[in-house]
This record gives sequence, structure tokens and C-alpha cells, in this order.
Amino acid sequence: MESNRLRIDSINLSKILSEEDFSSLKIKKFKKGNLEYEDGSLTLYVFKSGKAKAMIFEDGEEFVLYFLKANNIIIPETSCAIEFLEDSEVYLIDAEKFANLFTNKEFSTSVIRSLKHRAELERNIIKNLVFKSCKKKISSFLIEIATTQDQKKDGKYLLDLNLSIKTLSSFIGSKRQTVSTIINNLKKKKIIEKIDKNKYIIHKFDELENFE
Repeated sequence: MESNRLRIDSINLSKILSEEDFSSLKIKKFKKGNLEYEDGSLTLYVFKSGKAKAMIFEDGEEFVLYFLKANNIIIPETSCAIEFLEDSEVYLIDAEKFANLFTNKEFSTSVIRSLKHRAELERNIIKNLVFKSCKKKISSFLIEIATTQDQKKDGKYLLDLNLSIKTLSSFIGSKRQTVSTIINNLKKKKIIEKIDKNKYIIHKFDELENFE
């Protein structure tokens, strides 16, 4: 299964670092609902457990970039906040420790690859926001999730979308009512069908791709 904004690529520290390396790493615990911002230091966050979302928050509105789960990494910066959706534990690797660990080739390669992927993901998000209509943003998001999850039934893509309309709106960058109307329109046209609480089947993939 490839990465998407609901489940991004991971770095499994237990397969890379030694027990000695682990013993020197700081672990910070976060409660569900905690918000974390950049504190002025260059710190690599590596999720040991739990779940969070990386988001941009402005004038009472939020835009979700992606979810963060076990083994995911992020370097907090000024414009991006982390909101914890579950009680979580995170390894904090400060700049000094970061430099020492980079002598481990496998660790450094994994971190650079992961950060490169974040940059590519965020550039694609920007392109969608700038150049696509709301309908196209929604159809592109659904296709991205479905194709990377790669689950099928009778040759048709299944879509495991454990998101409320409010949260989906935060991923798309549009008003909740607008997103709700478009999703209902997709169901009315039988392009997608809700088959369970959080699951859909895409009946007309080509029409979803061309939905504008």
C-alpha cells in the first residue's frame, strides 16, 4: 500500500537504531487534544505511538495537511501545528542528537527520503488548492486514497474513508456544506456508493476522474 494523506510513509527506528541509541532519545507524552507548535529549536519528532494531524490554523479555520501515526516523522515549523487525536508518545531528537544519528547511513537515508516525500506531498496539496475547483479537489482526494489503499471488490475500488464531512472539508480546504453537497451529488449520480459506516465503493471510476 502506497502513502497518502491519511497514512504516510514511515521510518521504523527499531530496525535502524541500536539499544544504545534508543537509551539516549527523549520521549515526550501528549494527551488527546494537545497542540504542539515550533518552540524555536530544530527538533525531529518521530511518533512511537498514537495519532495526530499536521495542520495550518488561521482565523479560526484549519486546513489538514496529513495524519501522523506510529513511525511517522515531522519537523515542526512556524506555520504548521500538530494536534494530537489520541494519547501519543513521540521521540524528540534535537539538533545535536540529530547530527550524531546522521552518521548512521540507514537512518539518514530514511529521514531524507521521508522529508523529501513530505515536500512532494505538500507541493501537490498546494497545486490542488490553487488550480482545481472544489469538485475536482474532492474527486482527486478520493481517487488518491482509493488507489493507494488498493482494495477492490468485483474489480471496483473500495474506499475506506474514516472521516467526518467536517474533517474531509479540512483536508480539501472548502466549506463543510459545499463538501457535503458534492459528496451527496456523487452518491446521487451513483458514481460512489456508501456501503458501510466509513466505506464506499467507486462504481464509475472514469466519471469520478472527470468530475468537475
